[in-house]
Amino acid sequence: MPLILLLLVVFILSCSRESEEPLWEPQSHLGVNAYNGGLFPVWITVKEPITDANAIEWRRLRGAKVAKRTQAIDPNTKLIKADTAFLYWDTPPQPAMVTKVIDSTKTDTTYYYRDTVFAIVNGRESLPIVIEVKNILPRITSISINDFKQSGDSVLTIAAHPGGTLKIEIRLEKPFNDMFHAEITMPEIMSDLITKSKSDSLWVYEWTPKEIIADSSVLKIKDSGAYGERLYKLRTIVYTESGSVWVASANELIKYSPTGTEVVRIKDDFKSISALAVNSINGNLFVTDQSKNTLTIYNTYGKELYKSSDFQLPTGVSVNLEGNKVLVADMSGLQSFPFDGNTLGTAERPSGEIPGIIGGLAVNQFESDLTWFVIPQNDIVGYAENLTLKYLQFSCNRPRIVSLDPAHTSLAWIADSSRVTAIDTSGKILASIKGFEWIGSVSANSGSVWISDRKRGEVRRFRGPFQGNAYDMALTVEHGDLVNHKFELPISISALTSDGGAWVVDRDAGRTFRLDSTRNIIASGTGLILPNLSVTLQKAE
Repeated sequence: MPLILLLLVVFILSCSRESEEPLWEPQSHLGVNAYNGGLFPVWITVKEPITDANAIEWRRLRGAKVAKRTQAIDPNTKLIKADTAFLYWDTPPQPAMVTKVIDSTKTDTTYYYRDTVFAIVNGRESLPIVIEVKNILPRITSISINDFKQSGDSVLTIAAHPGGTLKIEIRLEKPFNDMFHAEITMPEIMSDLITKSKSDSLWVYEWTPKEIIADSSVLKIKDSGAYGERLYKLRTIVYTESGSVWVASANELIKYSPTGTEVVRIKDDFKSISALAVNSINGNLFVTDQSKNTLTIYNTYGKELYKSSDFQLPTGVSVNLEGNKVLVADMSGLQSFPFDGNTLGTAERPSGEIPGIIGGLAVNQFESDLTWFVIPQNDIVGYAENLTLKYLQFSCNRPRIVSLDPAHTSLAWIADSSRVTAIDTSGKILASIKGFEWIGSVSANSGSVWISDRKRGEVRRFRGPFQGNAYDMALTVEHGDLVNHKFELPISISALTSDGGAWVVDRDAGRTFRLDSTRNIIASGTGLILPNLSVTLQKAE
């Protein structure tokens, strides 16, 4: 065949067969290649449909992100004939600078923010599309509830008490384009919300809820051009303080409402939280960290009120009912500080020396100026009344835990290595309970005592009255009412006086459980990492 005829046949065959090169058909919701916020759809149509969506890949050069992808599928062949990517930008691309000379002394510089996107189909690149980024929806940088700031994560929490007034501040990123302004839409369930002020970077609200709420809804941020919206999950919780619980979990403190809903999470650089105490009137939380030698005080919403690092291995903390006297146990003994809501005053110390390091500390908030403590290494149990020390003649083996029963103001429960004992301020023993394998925690309320056994994974409630008779002195584990739930490692119990129940922290399960007075689980909280301590708010009305 002559060469010219051969070339002609090849040309005809190449014209009759469609190219494998895919075609661009980019489109935005405005019909132009300009991104103004929201989602920017671009798609590609392939001339030879394919079976696998993974054969199509989208490449972004300067920061574009893919929110989602969809495919157009031929209903007859079930093959993919088009692929759409929905793009968005959180940060602008690096700008291109164009300088125009106005005259010999003046120039005009314009910055263009452009991104390039293309698709790869079966290894073959498409033609690119250049998109000009003109606006980016601002993100929430932080949300503050009564001056306690939480980061602007995708899940936000607003927690309040019925009848209490909240100040809510939402901070936004600085606008990328001054032509666009953010608009915030709060959930309808916050119907009484009042907008106090708003700007491009700060919106301030005031809210006084009237009823209990546990709701998950959506907070929306739109721009003034209505080109798109950014959505945040908003957890709105209105709860009663009485019965709420604080739990120490790794380097965090988490507060749960009486129904088990997380209402506050304090993320701090804690190393070893050694004790928690909470004031029954205002809900202030007192936390000692024995590795960092700190005492930190927070309000009920989680705002830090005060922090001091002037301690030596603090092992215990407690506060009186009025909240104006804080007791801290550390290497130097027992110290009592006046607290005015902002700072601690000068420390007072009990008369006489304390022979050892205090390992437990408990103040009955319903009986002022009476503080119980134990000194494990010296097998000592004692109390301080008006800063006067008294040690009890009481045979024990490394006492570790002391718990007071508000229903019996002079009664304390002491746990040592082998038993739990009830003793009053005169030194009289009113009950003795033996047979535990490894006592995890003890907490008394309403004439009863809750005790956990870490090794057995059990929690039991022992009901009083305890009067020191022969029966009370010979109690064993089996005399307690067993909670009908097998715990993995019940590390902490915090009893609730108002209803006779208790919160139990299960360390290995990473959960906390609320029990009612009949030992049934009525609520639980999750999201804990190796929790070790808890304290229930006994609200004094």
